[in-house]
Amino acid sequence: MDKNSFHSINVDNDEYRNIKNIKAYQIKPKNTFKDVLSFIKNEKKYEIEKVKCEIEDDVTEKEKDYQIAICQDGKFVITFNTANLRVKLLENTDYREFVFRNRDVYNNKKESYDEPDTDTIDKTIAYFKIKDDLTIDKLYNTDYDKSYSTKEIQDESQVSENSGLKKDEKNETFEWSFDISNMYEENNNECFIFVAISRINVNKDMKVTEENSETKGIVIFRLKFKKENNSYVLSDLSDVTRYYNNEISGICRFVEVSKEEILDDTQQKRLVILDFNWMYSIHINNNDDFFYLNEKFEYPKSIRRELDDWYSTENDKKNYIKRLLSCIYDKYFLATQFENDVQSLEVFDLAKMELETTAKKVEKKDEFVNEYYSSTFSVGKLQLCFTQGNNIIRLYYRENGLQIASKEFDELEKIVLLEFFNSDEKIFIIGKCPKGDVKIIIWDLYNTSNYEIVELDDSLISIKKDIKTRLARTLGNILQIDDNGTVSSLIKKVEEKLKRQKEKEEKEKNAVLIKLDEKPDGKSDESHKIYYNKKYKNFEPIVDDTEPWVLDEYKKSSYCHYHHQGTEEETLQLIVGRSTVQIWHQINGETKNKKQKEQLPNKGKPFLEYIWTNHIPVNQEREKTKLRIEYFKYEPNVGLHEKLDDFYLKVYWYERKDNKKNSKKEEHEIIKEEDEEIDKIEKQLKENNEKEDIDEAEKEKKKQEIIDGSIKVKRWEKVIKRKDIIEKFHAVRHACKALEHLNKRHKGKRLANNYIRVHRYEEMIRYIKHIVWRFAKYEPKNFKLLDIRYNVMKNLILGDCDHLIKFILFGSEEETIEDKDDYKKKEVEKKSEKKGRKKNFETRHIPRDNSWPGEKFIKDGDLDFEKKDGIKDNEDIEPKNNMELAIYHCKGRELKDTIIVAYLLEYYSSHATDCAGWMCTVSKAIPLLFKYNYDDYARKLFFKECFADQDHFSAQDPNEIIPPEYRERRNHNIKFRAFRPIVKLKSDNIKWYDNIRNQIKFLNSYIIKNYENFDNDLGKSPIALRIVPLPGFTMNNFEREYKEYNLIKIILNLLSFIFIPRFYQINRCDRKKLSPFSRMIHYENNDDIYDNPATEAVIDFLSWAYLNHSSMINGNFIFTLIIIFYYLAIYQLFTEVLQIRYRGFKKYFGEIFNSVDLISTALSVTVMSIMFKNFQFTDGFESLKEIDIRLIVGISFSIFFLWIELIFYLRLIPKIGIFIYYAIIIFKTILPFFLFMLVVMLAFAHTMIVLLRDPTKIKTKDSTYSGIATDISTNETLNITLKSDFDPTSSDNPFSSFFNAILATYFWISGDMVQRDQFDFWTVDVYTLIGSIVLVIVLQNMLIAFMSGVYEDAATKGRQTLLRHQANHIADYEALHHIHFWNPEPEPKHIYYFGQSKSLEEWSDTRKDDQGAIYKGFEEKTTFTIRTFKEENYDKSSILEYYDNIETKIGNLKNIGKEMSENIEYLIERFKDKNLIKEIEDMKIDLKAKVDKLYNILEKLEDF
Repeated sequence: MDKNSFHSINVDNDEYRNIKNIKAYQIKPKNTFKDVLSFIKNEKKYEIEKVKCEIEDDVTEKEKDYQIAICQDGKFVITFNTANLRVKLLENTDYREFVFRNRDVYNNKKESYDEPDTDTIDKTIAYFKIKDDLTIDKLYNTDYDKSYSTKEIQDESQVSENSGLKKDEKNETFEWSFDISNMYEENNNECFIFVAISRINVNKDMKVTEENSETKGIVIFRLKFKKENNSYVLSDLSDVTRYYNNEISGICRFVEVSKEEILDDTQQKRLVILDFNWMYSIHINNNDDFFYLNEKFEYPKSIRRELDDWYSTENDKKNYIKRLLSCIYDKYFLATQFENDVQSLEVFDLAKMELETTAKKVEKKDEFVNEYYSSTFSVGKLQLCFTQGNNIIRLYYRENGLQIASKEFDELEKIVLLEFFNSDEKIFIIGKCPKGDVKIIIWDLYNTSNYEIVELDDSLISIKKDIKTRLARTLGNILQIDDNGTVSSLIKKVEEKLKRQKEKEEKEKNAVLIKLDEKPDGKSDESHKIYYNKKYKNFEPIVDDTEPWVLDEYKKSSYCHYHHQGTEEETLQLIVGRSTVQIWHQINGETKNKKQKEQLPNKGKPFLEYIWTNHIPVNQEREKTKLRIEYFKYEPNVGLHEKLDDFYLKVYWYERKDNKKNSKKEEHEIIKEEDEEIDKIEKQLKENNEKEDIDEAEKEKKKQEIIDGSIKVKRWEKVIKRKDIIEKFHAVRHACKALEHLNKRHKGKRLANNYIRVHRYEEMIRYIKHIVWRFAKYEPKNFKLLDIRYNVMKNLILGDCDHLIKFILFGSEEETIEDKDDYKKKEVEKKSEKKGRKKNFETRHIPRDNSWPGEKFIKDGDLDFEKKDGIKDNEDIEPKNNMELAIYHCKGRELKDTIIVAYLLEYYSSHATDCAGWMCTVSKAIPLLFKYNYDDYARKLFFKECFADQDHFSAQDPNEIIPPEYRERRNHNIKFRAFRPIVKLKSDNIKWYDNIRNQIKFLNSYIIKNYENFDNDLGKSPIALRIVPLPGFTMNNFEREYKEYNLIKIILNLLSFIFIPRFYQINRCDRKKLSPFSRMIHYENNDDIYDNPATEAVIDFLSWAYLNHSSMINGNFIFTLIIIFYYLAIYQLFTEVLQIRYRGFKKYFGEIFNSVDLISTALSVTVMSIMFKNFQFTDGFESLKEIDIRLIVGISFSIFFLWIELIFYLRLIPKIGIFIYYAIIIFKTILPFFLFMLVVMLAFAHTMIVLLRDPTKIKTKDSTYSGIATDISTNETLNITLKSDFDPTSSDNPFSSFFNAILATYFWISGDMVQRDQFDFWTVDVYTLIGSIVLVIVLQNMLIAFMSGVYEDAATKGRQTLLRHQANHIADYEALHHIHFWNPEPEPKHIYYFGQSKSLEEWSDTRKDDQGAIYKGFEEKTTFTIRTFKEENYDKSSILEYYDNIETKIGNLKNIGKEMSENIEYLIERFKDKNLIKEIEDMKIDLKAKVDKLYNILEKLEDF
């Protein structure tokens, strides 16, 4: 067909087209009442639109102006010709999925995507044209002949080449925005996809207007497909649906969540429209067939101010779209703010419409770029990378906002675009050079940290206009569209070009295969086979036994990689043992002179250069599971390394599969079955290799079938090449894993306490640590990247590398201190230099709570050697981060052997004053500190300055963060007040319950504000805003369910709330689901943690967030009508039983309040039950004539305990409750003294009862009273004499029984000494005198004096005890099953609080003496010697080279000056009888001064 046969089809000519109808719905705001009526009536109002379909591509009428977008998961692409309004949907044939790797070694199965043959994306699934009113005009065939080109007609009046803005007939400026959703499966191989297109009227979007405009709008197309033969075919056109709204327009983005994220139904899918004023949220219903405008959200305040201030003029209005586009990536919105030299990055999740993470960076003045829309960012699974538009990229960790890396690319002037790819391990960068040309940079983050530069040319990218409009990106995928509308994968193009470059540079290699059955050289035994290249024929092994933990004889294989014989003999030997592959290096000489021998590298002894371990669990390492060599070949040295020949080594081994049946078998039975299967597999593989009638491909297929058919064991493979040794990233990572591997064997008693084996083991450990230390010292930034990707800190913790960990965390400030005395002398100097060091110190490690995607934190065998004490834990504890692992790993040890825990706590807490994200793992691990009795560490931790001086980590003004109800108060009586930070974007859709709560808040604030202002002349108290430095401290692990609450459900919940006791939603063994705060409360036994502003803020926040547990479930209606008495009693008792089951007997009865609850309820029920025996329905208790005195006593006691319980309930009011805790503290403190007094009183009571119980021989005093009485009726005067009738043998005698004797003795304290008034006996007088001296004068005054001191202590501890009991109630309440009346907000990640500045300063001042380094005191209590890491004389000969480090060179210069000074002093001392000593000393001083001056100058230059 001739291309000229294409022509425009006339709309009115029916013979060339097939017209079909589609449905069109208007997108309206959601109206619940109308929606319900429409649902009942099954009504959906729609319009019918006619579309011309199944036609071929026609001639274009305007210049093509292509733009491109990609769906969120990267599988589908949309292109849009904005000049001709043509839309094309394509399947991304170069789709790159994130690969979840579980281990650094694999079997034969490859994890990769199906790589396409070409970089062109041309698999079209839909193609149509729209009109200006956003309706479909034509639907084209997707299989038209692509070889035909279309005629292009230039029309400069229609297109502005300098911008993407278009003008219509009304001269109104507008732009286009479009997006495509993910593909959703429906049923029967049917699926659908959404396409959104928005026509943005820039002029009208700048104004707040409700006018309808035909020049703007939003349309959503729902296209239904059938999947046939791995292709998507558009179904009947009647399945195409159009949804439109002509009132809003803007940048459109489909927001969808991944399967890993659990959100409520309203957050699964939505379309976000961003215009100048709002972010509109268009929601999709559950059937995915209807849209409604649900709500609109305000922009973050910093963006809102920027839009209003910078883009409000006529000249700038076109740039606001660029600014908003620079803020959007995937489902994330970035708000940047710059104030006081601090740049803040706030990343919002548009699915949740809330803040996800915040990062900040102190900027240099010259780094800031005043073009906001030039910034760009990308969000990976765990990382965030950002550039301000200059040539600097910063990499942050999403979880905590901490900076991972910062890199400046001198080759670029400005970075235009960046994107993560290759499973987040590389960054794709497009930038402009100073000369104006464009370059691509591939930054390999986690393998080498190096980057490759690719210059753009026509074969890579053909873009004449703005790059961003022609590129579409999502995680791992970057696509481009050229001027002809051709879509291609930019990553694929760059990879192909780099591949061609490497193939061109690589020389042809003549590989020399060394067969494994070659005969050894005859000098080795059968257990050690030696292989060598012909040019190394004289090679002899330099090491033999490299695995001292293997007690039995094991087979080894060695390969010579370098051998040079001259004045010095140099050898590199690779040796494969049972579980390791090692490379040893030796430089030896023929000299026998001792001094010359010492000058040789490592004194002529072999030293370790490289080690790799297979990480097999200790209990599985044996002969059958050893490393087996499958393939080895030498390759010639092509100049990449002057000594080490290239090679290819492939090893494999077997490990145990997870099998539940093994739990019922003995270990020796399991091993026997595994060995039999291994022998069987090896036999089958050998037979398969010996077959000559099948080709290699068939052999490989059969081999994989044999391996996959194993039941009890799995086969692992590892390939080691030269690059794994010379590239330090690989070598150091394998060294860190080796430290863990070796330590597990040491803990497993594999060395058998043999001195030689122990010595070899310690020597190997020293070599391995030295490899890691050199990398950490000279390449700290790369070490941090290595730790981020592979978590080598975990390996070092499990390897018990105390000193190495300290160096990594705190640097080399103490590495030259050899003993404790010198260590103390340096303390003052170090404190004075602390601030400066902290500024210049390069961190090598940051905390993280999330492992790399697809990787488990705890792997098989990691904790095997921890099972040593035989004590079964009540909880199944599995560490989730390095901090928890260190605590768990060190549990049960002496405190001096747990110093790793102290190092980590000190490191994280000392950095936390800059950002609370440093404590993300500490907040999770605090419960374990108390569980495993690290109380001393915990006490020091809670005294750290970060708990009072942790400023909010935002460039935002504190007045914008503090709630307005507190900003408008005088705040005189507020010590600390916590509040929930506003992380959600403000919506115009306010719930009814939010309205009620807001009105209550307003009324409460109004009353308090007016009360404070009444007759008050004092100004507002200065307050300071702080943040609790424990992220996620109050967040639990309970599953959240989104529920719809209607009136019936609310009423049912209210009845349940009142009448049904709440069950605990977890049992005692599931406390790990609780928040770290609640778990800490369950474990702690230390009031010091409550003497802390941050802890008080947490309790204050949760006290408002939770209604108190006791106030809702304990005796709320104990004094109500007798009709419901038994119900309430059962309610109360049932609740107490639940508490006993959950908390346990010991903890439950450890609180006096619980005992009173139980006694008061049980006693009241018992008394009421006795009374019911006399109850009559006719008159109640009126017929009861006589009351049993025992019943009266029971009633009195029940009333007494109920009053006590009521008094105890007053503890819920803090200002009253604190005095209850005062009384409890005083009582607990003086209880021993009371017991002592009781013993003294018992002694006197016993003495007196022996003396006066039967006083037949003891006289009594006859007391006679006489007087005159007058009878008033007769006026008769009478003389009266009264005589006491005291009977010492009756109850008149207070010492007739032991109980009465105790009471009588007790009343001696008040001066009531009845024995002296009644008995006339000298012995009684003596005891009375002694009793009055001891009890009244001595003990009573001691009690008074003691009470005054105790009260002062109670006043100090009362606040802590009050907080402690509040915290216990909160922890109990969290574990209960909750009844809600609306969907509650989740606990915030961060808790903000404010307090009076003087309160925070006072706390800091009182804790200055306790704010030293956590580990210092524990090091000083032990015989701790600082481990010295220093350069060894063999480092210069090592295959791992560190020559390009400026800091090292400058440091070496300083050391040269020091060594020179010491050498001169030594020579002066030796030649003191010679002349010119004075002149030499002057020269020494002058030289040292000049060297120091040079050092200082170079150090300053390094900072620049």
